[in-house]
Amino acid sequence: MRGRKNLQGGLKNRFTFHKFKILVPVLLMFLVLSACRLGEERYELTSYIGSSIAAFEKGTGANLTLASNDVYVMEGVVQVIAPGGEIASLTLLNSEDYLVCGVKIGMNQKEAEPILTGIFGKEISKTVNADNNSITYYYLGQNKKLYISYDAAEKVSEISYYKVVTDEEENDQNVTTGELMMMVGDTKVYYNEAMVYLKSAEQNYENEYSKDIWDVDLYGNGRTFDSLLKDEIIKQITELKIIKDRAEKLGIILSEEEQADAKAYAKEHYEGLAVKDIDRYFITEALLEKVYADNILANKVFENMTINVDTNVSDTKAKQITVWHILINKKDNLTEEESAQAYQKVQNLWEKAKETDDFHALAEANSEAERIEYTFGRGGGPKEYSDSFEQAAFTLKTGEVSSIISTDYGWHILYCVSDFNEDATIQVKEDIIEQRRNEMFAKLYSEWSTEYDVVVNTEAWNAIALKDE
Repeated sequence: MRGRKNLQGGLKNRFTFHKFKILVPVLLMFLVLSACRLGEERYELTSYIGSSIAAFEKGTGANLTLASNDVYVMEGVVQVIAPGGEIASLTLLNSEDYLVCGVKIGMNQKEAEPILTGIFGKEISKTVNADNNSITYYYLGQNKKLYISYDAAEKVSEISYYKVVTDEEENDQNVTTGELMMMVGDTKVYYNEAMVYLKSAEQNYENEYSKDIWDVDLYGNGRTFDSLLKDEIIKQITELKIIKDRAEKLGIILSEEEQADAKAYAKEHYEGLAVKDIDRYFITEALLEKVYADNILANKVFENMTINVDTNVSDTKAKQITVWHILINKKDNLTEEESAQAYQKVQNLWEKAKETDDFHALAEANSEAERIEYTFGRGGGPKEYSDSFEQAAFTLKTGEVSSIISTDYGWHILYCVSDFNEDATIQVKEDIIEQRRNEMFAKLYSEWSTEYDVVVNTEAWNAIALKDE
Protein backbone atom coordinates (compact mmCIF):
# COMPACT_ATOMS: atom_id res chain seq x y z
CA MET A 1 0.00 0.00 0.00
CA ARG A 2 1.30 3.44 -0.88
CA GLY A 3 2.07 5.91 1.90
CA ARG A 4 -1.03 7.78 2.93
CA LYS A 5 -0.98 11.42 1.89
CA ASN A 6 -2.12 14.57 3.63
CA LEU A 7 -5.91 14.34 3.46
CA GLN A 8 -6.91 17.96 2.98
CA GLY A 9 -4.25 18.95 0.44
CA GLY A 10 -3.87 15.65 -1.38
CA LEU A 11 -7.57 15.05 -1.86
CA LYS A 12 -8.29 18.58 -3.04
CA ASN A 13 -5.63 18.23 -5.72
CA ARG A 14 -6.95 14.86 -6.80
CA PHE A 15 -10.71 15.36 -6.54
CA THR A 16 -11.30 17.30 -9.74
CA PHE A 17 -13.78 16.67 -12.53
CA HIS A 18 -12.56 13.60 -14.33
CA LYS A 19 -11.54 13.46 -17.99
CA PHE A 20 -14.12 12.31 -20.47
CA LYS A 21 -11.92 9.42 -21.53
CA ILE A 22 -13.29 6.69 -19.30
CA LEU A 23 -10.71 4.52 -17.57
CA VAL A 24 -12.90 2.58 -15.18
CA PRO A 25 -12.06 -0.88 -16.64
CA VAL A 26 -8.49 -0.44 -15.44
CA LEU A 27 -9.72 0.80 -12.09
CA LEU A 28 -12.14 -2.06 -11.63
CA MET A 29 -9.43 -4.63 -12.23
CA PHE A 30 -8.22 -3.79 -8.72
CA LEU A 31 -11.61 -3.69 -7.05
CA VAL A 32 -11.91 -6.27 -4.28
CA LEU A 33 -15.07 -5.33 -2.35
CA SER A 34 -13.46 -6.96 0.69
CA ALA A 35 -12.86 -9.99 -1.48
CA CYS A 36 -11.87 -13.47 -0.29
CA ARG A 37 -9.03 -13.58 -2.79
CA LEU A 38 -6.57 -16.42 -2.70
CA GLY A 39 -3.81 -15.27 -0.42
CA GLU A 40 -6.04 -13.04 1.73
CA GLU A 41 -8.17 -15.99 2.83
CA ARG A 42 -6.36 -19.26 2.50
CA TYR A 43 -7.82 -21.36 -0.31
CA GLU A 44 -11.36 -19.94 -0.21
CA LEU A 45 -13.15 -22.45 -2.46
CA THR A 46 -16.23 -20.31 -3.15
CA SER A 47 -13.98 -18.08 -5.26
CA TYR A 48 -13.93 -20.84 -7.87
CA ILE A 49 -17.67 -21.12 -8.47
CA GLY A 50 -18.04 -20.51 -12.21
CA SER A 51 -14.37 -21.31 -12.86
CA SER A 52 -12.92 -24.24 -14.75
CA ILE A 53 -11.52 -27.38 -13.15
CA ALA A 54 -8.06 -26.37 -14.38
CA ALA A 55 -8.34 -22.99 -12.62
CA PHE A 56 -9.51 -24.72 -9.44
CA GLU A 57 -6.56 -27.13 -9.45
CA LYS A 58 -4.05 -24.40 -10.22
CA GLY A 59 -5.35 -22.06 -7.55
CA THR A 60 -5.88 -24.55 -4.72
CA GLY A 61 -3.19 -27.12 -5.44
CA ALA A 62 -5.84 -29.85 -5.44
CA ASN A 63 -5.38 -32.87 -7.71
CA LEU A 64 -8.84 -33.82 -8.98
CA THR A 65 -9.86 -36.93 -10.86
CA LEU A 66 -13.02 -37.44 -12.92
CA ALA A 67 -15.30 -39.74 -10.94
CA SER A 68 -18.31 -39.61 -13.25
CA ASN A 69 -19.96 -37.20 -15.67
CA ASP A 70 -19.14 -33.67 -14.51
CA VAL A 71 -18.11 -34.89 -11.02
CA TYR A 72 -14.50 -34.49 -9.93
CA VAL A 73 -13.01 -35.60 -6.62
CA MET A 74 -9.92 -35.38 -4.50
CA GLU A 75 -10.46 -38.56 -2.50
CA GLY A 76 -11.66 -37.82 1.03
CA VAL A 77 -11.01 -34.08 0.67
CA VAL A 78 -13.30 -32.34 -1.80
CA GLN A 79 -15.91 -33.12 -4.45
CA VAL A 80 -16.61 -30.68 -7.28
CA ILE A 81 -19.50 -30.71 -9.78
CA ALA A 82 -18.81 -28.83 -13.01
CA PRO A 83 -21.57 -29.17 -15.64
CA GLY A 84 -20.43 -27.75 -18.95
CA GLY A 85 -16.92 -27.33 -17.59
CA GLU A 86 -17.85 -24.61 -15.06
CA ILE A 87 -17.92 -25.34 -11.33
CA ALA A 88 -21.47 -25.05 -10.00
CA SER A 89 -21.13 -26.69 -6.57
CA LEU A 90 -18.61 -28.24 -4.22
CA THR A 91 -18.46 -30.30 -1.06
CA LEU A 92 -15.61 -30.07 1.42
CA LEU A 93 -15.10 -33.38 3.22
CA ASN A 94 -11.77 -32.94 5.00
CA SER A 95 -8.57 -30.88 5.17
CA GLU A 96 -8.14 -27.81 7.32
CA ASP A 97 -6.32 -26.07 4.46
CA TYR A 98 -9.48 -25.20 2.51
CA LEU A 99 -12.36 -22.91 3.44
CA VAL A 100 -15.94 -22.47 2.28
CA CYS A 101 -17.36 -19.02 3.11
CA GLY A 102 -14.58 -18.59 5.65
CA VAL A 103 -15.37 -21.86 7.45
CA LYS A 104 -13.16 -24.96 7.50
CA ILE A 105 -13.38 -28.57 8.60
CA GLY A 106 -12.78 -28.96 12.34
CA MET A 107 -13.86 -25.42 13.21
CA ASN A 108 -15.94 -25.11 16.38
CA GLN A 109 -19.65 -24.47 15.81
CA LYS A 110 -19.56 -21.37 18.04
CA GLU A 111 -16.92 -19.90 15.74
CA ALA A 112 -18.52 -20.98 12.45
CA GLU A 113 -22.11 -19.89 13.09
CA PRO A 114 -21.45 -16.11 13.37
CA ILE A 115 -19.48 -16.19 10.12
CA LEU A 116 -22.29 -17.88 8.20
CA THR A 117 -24.97 -15.74 9.82
CA GLY A 118 -23.05 -12.67 8.68
CA ILE A 119 -23.15 -13.96 5.11
CA PHE A 120 -26.56 -15.63 4.81
CA GLY A 121 -28.52 -14.52 7.84
CA LYS A 122 -30.27 -17.05 10.07
CA GLU A 123 -30.33 -20.67 8.89
CA ILE A 124 -33.42 -21.85 7.01
CA SER A 125 -33.59 -25.19 8.79
CA LYS A 126 -31.60 -27.82 10.67
CA THR A 127 -31.77 -31.60 10.51
CA VAL A 128 -30.59 -34.12 13.10
CA ASN A 129 -28.97 -37.30 11.75
CA ALA A 130 -29.37 -39.99 14.43
CA ASP A 131 -27.13 -42.47 12.58
CA ASN A 132 -23.93 -40.51 13.18
CA ASN A 133 -25.21 -38.08 15.80
CA SER A 134 -24.62 -35.03 13.60
CA ILE A 135 -26.68 -31.91 12.84
CA THR A 136 -26.91 -30.29 9.39
CA TYR A 137 -27.86 -26.64 8.99
CA TYR A 138 -29.25 -25.20 5.75
CA TYR A 139 -28.56 -21.59 4.67
CA LEU A 140 -29.92 -19.75 1.65
CA GLY A 141 -29.03 -16.30 0.38
CA GLN A 142 -28.89 -14.43 -2.96
CA ASN A 143 -29.14 -17.48 -5.22
CA LYS A 144 -26.69 -19.51 -3.15
CA LYS A 145 -27.26 -22.24 -0.64
CA LEU A 146 -25.01 -23.96 1.88
CA TYR A 147 -25.31 -27.11 3.99
CA ILE A 148 -22.99 -27.49 6.96
CA SER A 149 -22.77 -30.49 9.27
CA TYR A 150 -21.44 -30.58 12.82
CA ASP A 151 -20.38 -33.79 14.55
CA ALA A 152 -21.08 -34.86 18.12
CA ALA A 153 -18.20 -32.69 19.36
CA GLU A 154 -19.80 -29.66 17.64
CA LYS A 155 -17.02 -29.47 15.07
CA VAL A 156 -17.56 -28.83 11.34
CA SER A 157 -17.49 -32.20 9.59
CA GLU A 158 -18.76 -31.39 6.07
CA ILE A 159 -19.73 -28.33 4.00
CA SER A 160 -21.62 -28.26 0.70
CA TYR A 161 -22.01 -25.07 -1.33
CA TYR A 162 -24.20 -24.50 -4.39
CA LYS A 163 -24.98 -21.65 -6.73
CA VAL A 164 -28.71 -21.75 -7.47
CA VAL A 165 -29.49 -20.87 -11.09
CA THR A 166 -33.14 -20.56 -12.04
CA ASP A 167 -34.65 -20.49 -15.50
CA GLU A 168 -35.66 -16.90 -14.86
CA GLU A 169 -32.09 -15.95 -13.96
CA GLU A 170 -30.77 -17.63 -17.07
CA ASN A 171 -33.07 -15.34 -19.04
CA ASP A 172 -31.91 -12.29 -17.04
CA GLN A 173 -35.26 -12.06 -15.28
CA ASN A 174 -36.14 -11.88 -11.61
CA VAL A 175 -32.58 -11.06 -10.51
CA THR A 176 -32.38 -8.91 -7.39
CA THR A 177 -30.98 -5.50 -8.24
CA GLY A 178 -31.90 -3.44 -5.22
CA GLU A 179 -33.56 -0.05 -5.24
CA LEU A 180 -33.83 2.16 -8.32
CA MET A 181 -31.11 4.79 -7.77
CA MET A 182 -31.39 6.99 -10.85
CA MET A 183 -32.69 7.29 -14.40
CA VAL A 184 -30.76 8.77 -17.32
CA GLY A 185 -33.27 9.30 -20.08
CA ASP A 186 -34.99 5.92 -20.32
CA THR A 187 -32.08 4.03 -18.77
CA LYS A 188 -32.57 2.78 -15.22
CA VAL A 189 -29.66 2.37 -12.81
CA TYR A 190 -30.25 0.14 -9.80
CA TYR A 191 -28.50 -0.17 -6.47
CA ASN A 192 -26.24 -3.08 -7.45
CA GLU A 193 -24.77 -1.30 -10.48
CA ALA A 194 -24.30 1.95 -8.57
CA MET A 195 -22.48 0.10 -5.80
CA VAL A 196 -19.98 -1.44 -8.24
CA TYR A 197 -18.81 2.06 -9.15
CA LEU A 198 -19.05 3.46 -5.65
CA LYS A 199 -17.20 0.61 -3.94
CA SER A 200 -14.48 0.76 -6.59
CA ALA A 201 -13.83 4.43 -5.86
CA GLU A 202 -14.18 3.90 -2.12
CA GLN A 203 -11.52 1.17 -2.09
CA ASN A 204 -9.03 3.29 -4.02
CA TYR A 205 -9.45 6.38 -1.84
CA GLU A 206 -9.25 4.38 1.39
CA ASN A 207 -6.10 2.61 0.20
CA GLU A 208 -4.44 5.95 -0.45
CA TYR A 209 -5.80 8.15 2.32
CA SER A 210 -7.23 5.77 4.96
CA LYS A 211 -10.83 5.53 6.16
CA ASP A 212 -10.51 8.95 7.79
CA ILE A 213 -11.28 10.60 4.44
CA TRP A 214 -15.06 10.25 4.69
CA ASP A 215 -15.47 12.95 7.35
CA VAL A 216 -13.10 15.44 5.71
CA ASP A 217 -14.73 18.79 4.87
CA LEU A 218 -12.65 19.34 1.77
CA TYR A 219 -13.81 22.83 0.84
CA GLY A 220 -14.91 24.08 4.26
CA ASN A 221 -18.56 24.25 3.22
CA GLY A 222 -19.91 21.59 5.56
CA ARG A 223 -20.02 18.80 2.94
CA THR A 224 -17.99 15.72 3.82
CA PHE A 225 -15.95 13.81 1.28
CA ASP A 226 -18.32 10.84 1.10
CA SER A 227 -21.05 13.20 -0.11
CA LEU A 228 -18.74 14.66 -2.76
CA LEU A 229 -17.74 11.21 -3.95
CA LYS A 230 -21.33 10.08 -4.32
CA ASP A 231 -22.05 13.16 -6.43
CA GLU A 232 -19.04 12.38 -8.61
CA ILE A 233 -20.20 8.78 -9.12
CA ILE A 234 -23.62 10.07 -10.19
CA LYS A 235 -21.89 12.27 -12.79
CA GLN A 236 -19.78 9.38 -14.00
CA ILE A 237 -22.71 7.00 -14.38
CA THR A 238 -24.72 9.72 -16.11
CA GLU A 239 -21.94 10.25 -18.64
CA LEU A 240 -21.60 6.53 -19.30
CA LYS A 241 -25.31 6.04 -19.91
CA ILE A 242 -25.58 9.05 -22.21
CA ILE A 243 -22.50 7.97 -24.17
CA LYS A 244 -23.86 4.42 -24.44
CA ASP A 245 -27.17 5.68 -25.78
CA ARG A 246 -25.41 7.92 -28.30
CA ALA A 247 -23.24 5.01 -29.38
CA GLU A 248 -26.35 3.13 -30.46
CA LYS A 249 -27.53 6.12 -32.46
CA LEU A 250 -24.10 6.50 -34.05
CA GLY A 251 -23.83 2.82 -34.88
CA ILE A 252 -20.76 2.30 -32.69
CA ILE A 253 -20.79 -1.20 -31.21
CA LEU A 254 -18.33 -3.51 -29.52
CA SER A 255 -16.42 -6.02 -31.62
CA GLU A 256 -16.46 -9.70 -30.69
CA GLU A 257 -12.98 -9.27 -29.22
CA GLU A 258 -14.11 -6.32 -27.09
CA GLN A 259 -17.14 -8.27 -25.90
CA ALA A 260 -14.83 -11.14 -24.99
CA ASP A 261 -12.63 -8.72 -23.04
CA ALA A 262 -15.62 -7.47 -21.07
CA LYS A 263 -16.65 -11.03 -20.29
CA ALA A 264 -13.11 -12.00 -19.23
CA TYR A 265 -12.72 -8.95 -16.99
CA ALA A 266 -16.09 -9.61 -15.40
CA LYS A 267 -15.29 -13.26 -14.73
CA GLU A 268 -11.96 -12.45 -13.10
CA HIS A 269 -13.59 -9.71 -11.06
CA TYR A 270 -16.49 -11.88 -9.92
CA GLU A 271 -14.22 -14.77 -8.91
CA GLY A 272 -12.40 -12.39 -6.58
CA LEU A 273 -15.47 -11.29 -4.63
CA ALA A 274 -16.43 -12.46 -1.18
CA VAL A 275 -19.78 -14.21 -0.93
CA LYS A 276 -20.96 -11.72 1.68
CA ASP A 277 -20.31 -8.83 -0.70
CA ILE A 278 -21.94 -10.58 -3.64
CA ASP A 279 -25.03 -11.02 -1.47
CA ARG A 280 -24.91 -7.62 0.19
CA TYR A 281 -24.61 -5.66 -3.05
CA PHE A 282 -26.50 -8.11 -5.30
CA ILE A 283 -23.50 -8.50 -7.61
CA THR A 284 -23.73 -10.95 -10.51
CA GLU A 285 -21.23 -11.83 -13.19
CA ALA A 286 -23.70 -10.57 -15.80
CA LEU A 287 -23.85 -7.20 -14.04
CA LEU A 288 -20.07 -6.87 -14.03
CA GLU A 289 -19.94 -7.80 -17.70
CA LYS A 290 -22.43 -5.01 -18.39
CA VAL A 291 -20.31 -2.51 -16.41
CA TYR A 292 -17.13 -3.43 -18.27
CA ALA A 293 -18.91 -3.38 -21.62
CA ASP A 294 -20.29 0.11 -20.91
CA ASN A 295 -16.84 1.41 -20.10
CA ILE A 296 -15.13 -0.20 -23.06
CA LEU A 297 -17.85 1.20 -25.31
CA ALA A 298 -17.40 4.69 -23.80
CA ASN A 299 -13.69 4.53 -24.58
CA LYS A 300 -14.49 3.44 -28.12
CA VAL A 301 -16.90 6.33 -28.63
CA PHE A 302 -14.27 8.73 -27.30
CA GLU A 303 -11.67 7.35 -29.72
CA ASN A 304 -14.04 7.46 -32.68
CA MET A 305 -15.39 10.94 -32.06
CA THR A 306 -11.98 12.57 -31.48
CA ILE A 307 -10.01 10.80 -34.20
CA ASN A 308 -9.84 13.97 -36.31
CA VAL A 309 -8.42 16.20 -33.58
CA ASP A 310 -5.57 18.52 -34.61
CA THR A 311 -2.37 16.62 -33.81
CA ASN A 312 0.01 19.31 -35.01
CA VAL A 313 2.05 20.59 -32.06
CA SER A 314 5.18 22.58 -32.85
CA ASP A 315 8.52 21.88 -31.21
CA THR A 316 8.60 25.49 -30.08
CA LYS A 317 5.38 25.08 -28.09
CA ALA A 318 6.26 21.69 -26.63
CA LYS A 319 10.02 22.04 -26.21
CA GLN A 320 11.35 20.80 -22.87
CA ILE A 321 14.82 21.37 -21.43
CA THR A 322 16.61 19.71 -18.52
CA VAL A 323 18.96 21.54 -16.15
CA TRP A 324 20.85 20.82 -12.96
CA HIS A 325 21.46 23.56 -10.44
CA ILE A 326 23.42 24.49 -7.34
CA LEU A 327 21.70 26.72 -4.79
CA ILE A 328 23.38 28.61 -1.99
CA ASN A 329 20.71 30.16 0.21
CA LYS A 330 20.70 33.83 1.13
CA LYS A 331 20.55 34.07 4.89
CA ASP A 332 18.87 36.93 6.74
CA ASN A 333 20.70 39.29 9.06
CA LEU A 334 24.16 38.62 7.61
CA THR A 335 26.82 41.22 8.24
CA GLU A 336 28.45 42.80 5.24
CA GLU A 337 31.51 40.63 5.80
CA GLU A 338 29.45 37.41 6.12
CA SER A 339 27.52 38.27 2.97
CA ALA A 340 30.77 38.81 1.10
CA GLN A 341 32.06 35.44 2.31
CA ALA A 342 28.87 33.67 1.17
CA TYR A 343 29.11 35.24 -2.26
CA GLN A 344 32.79 34.28 -2.45
CA LYS A 345 31.71 30.67 -1.79
CA VAL A 346 29.30 30.89 -4.72
CA GLN A 347 32.03 32.31 -6.97
CA ASN A 348 34.39 29.49 -6.01
CA LEU A 349 31.69 26.93 -6.84
CA TRP A 350 31.03 28.67 -10.15
CA GLU A 351 34.71 28.40 -11.09
CA LYS A 352 34.65 24.69 -10.24
CA ALA A 353 31.38 24.23 -12.16
CA LYS A 354 32.97 25.58 -15.34
CA GLU A 355 35.85 23.12 -15.06
CA THR A 356 34.28 19.94 -13.68
CA ASP A 357 33.28 16.92 -15.76
CA ASP A 358 30.71 15.92 -13.12
CA PHE A 359 28.46 18.88 -12.34
CA HIS A 360 25.87 16.59 -10.74
CA ALA A 361 28.36 15.34 -8.14
CA LEU A 362 29.43 18.92 -7.42
CA ALA A 363 25.79 19.90 -6.94
CA GLU A 364 25.04 16.95 -4.68
CA ALA A 365 28.00 17.86 -2.47
CA ASN A 366 27.32 21.59 -2.23
CA SER A 367 23.76 22.58 -3.17
CA GLU A 368 21.45 23.65 -0.35
CA ALA A 369 18.37 22.72 -2.38
CA GLU A 370 16.61 19.38 -1.94
CA ARG A 371 16.15 19.01 -5.69
CA ILE A 372 18.93 19.26 -8.28
CA GLU A 373 17.26 18.39 -11.60
CA TYR A 374 14.41 20.18 -13.37
CA THR A 375 12.76 19.48 -16.72
CA PHE A 376 10.36 22.14 -18.03
CA GLY A 377 9.17 24.17 -20.99
CA ARG A 378 8.39 27.85 -21.49
CA GLY A 379 6.32 29.09 -18.59
CA GLY A 380 6.87 25.88 -16.67
CA GLY A 381 10.01 26.68 -14.69
CA PRO A 382 10.27 26.06 -10.95
CA LYS A 383 7.50 28.09 -9.29
CA GLU A 384 9.52 28.58 -6.13
CA TYR A 385 12.17 30.59 -8.00
CA SER A 386 11.76 33.80 -9.96
CA ASP A 387 11.46 34.06 -13.75
CA SER A 388 15.19 34.79 -13.94
CA PHE A 389 15.85 31.08 -13.27
CA GLU A 390 13.79 29.99 -16.27
CA GLN A 391 15.09 32.78 -18.51
CA ALA A 392 18.69 31.90 -17.74
CA ALA A 393 18.04 28.20 -18.33
CA PHE A 394 16.64 28.82 -21.83
CA THR A 395 19.72 30.80 -22.88
CA LEU A 396 21.99 27.79 -22.34
CA LYS A 397 23.09 25.16 -24.84
CA THR A 398 23.67 21.55 -23.85
CA GLY A 399 26.78 21.34 -21.65
CA GLU A 400 26.93 25.04 -20.82
CA VAL A 401 27.10 26.57 -17.34
CA SER A 402 25.21 29.76 -16.53
CA SER A 403 26.52 32.83 -14.81
CA ILE A 404 25.56 33.26 -11.16
CA ILE A 405 21.78 33.83 -11.00
CA SER A 406 20.24 35.69 -8.07
CA THR A 407 16.70 35.02 -6.81
CA ASP A 408 14.91 35.67 -3.53
CA TYR A 409 16.05 32.21 -2.42
CA GLY A 410 19.73 32.74 -3.04
CA TRP A 411 22.37 32.26 -5.71
CA HIS A 412 22.00 29.63 -8.42
CA ILE A 413 24.44 28.08 -10.83
CA LEU A 414 22.75 26.22 -13.71
CA TYR A 415 24.09 23.49 -15.95
CA CYS A 416 22.20 22.55 -19.14
CA VAL A 417 21.85 18.78 -19.36
CA SER A 418 19.80 19.07 -22.57
CA ASP A 419 18.55 22.12 -24.46
CA PHE A 420 16.01 19.81 -26.14
CA ASN A 421 14.84 16.85 -24.07
CA GLU A 422 13.29 14.76 -26.83
CA ASP A 423 11.47 12.23 -24.66
CA ALA A 424 9.96 14.92 -22.43
CA THR A 425 9.01 17.00 -25.48
CA ILE A 426 7.22 14.04 -27.08
CA GLN A 427 5.34 13.45 -23.83
CA VAL A 428 4.23 17.09 -23.69
CA LYS A 429 3.03 16.88 -27.30
CA GLU A 430 0.99 13.81 -26.42
CA ASP A 431 -0.44 15.59 -23.37
CA ILE A 432 -1.43 18.61 -25.47
CA ILE A 433 -3.14 16.38 -28.06
CA GLU A 434 -4.93 14.46 -25.31
CA GLN A 435 -6.12 17.73 -23.80
CA ARG A 436 -7.47 18.79 -27.20
CA ARG A 437 -9.31 15.49 -27.49
CA ASN A 438 -10.85 15.91 -24.06
CA GLU A 439 -11.94 19.45 -24.88
CA MET A 440 -13.41 18.30 -28.20
CA PHE A 441 -15.33 15.47 -26.55
CA ALA A 442 -16.44 17.63 -23.64
CA LYS A 443 -18.06 20.04 -26.09
CA LEU A 444 -19.74 17.17 -27.93
CA TYR A 445 -20.95 15.58 -24.70
CA SER A 446 -22.33 18.92 -23.52
CA GLU A 447 -24.50 19.03 -26.64
CA TRP A 448 -25.68 15.44 -26.14
CA SER A 449 -26.50 15.87 -22.46
CA THR A 450 -29.13 18.55 -23.14
CA GLU A 451 -31.33 15.84 -24.65
CA TYR A 452 -31.48 13.70 -21.50
CA ASP A 453 -33.42 14.12 -18.27
CA VAL A 454 -31.57 12.78 -15.24
CA VAL A 455 -33.63 11.81 -12.19
CA VAL A 456 -31.77 10.82 -9.01
CA ASN A 457 -33.23 9.00 -6.01
CA THR A 458 -31.60 11.42 -3.59
CA GLU A 459 -32.97 9.69 -0.52
CA ALA A 460 -31.42 6.36 -1.53
CA TRP A 461 -28.05 7.93 -2.32
CA ASN A 462 -28.00 9.86 0.94
CA ALA A 463 -28.72 6.65 2.84
CA ILE A 464 -25.38 5.16 1.73
CA ALA A 465 -22.80 5.88 4.43
CA LEU A 466 -19.38 4.84 3.16
CA LYS A 467 -17.63 5.00 6.50
CA ASP A 468 -20.10 2.44 7.86
CA GLU A 469 -20.12 0.16 4.79
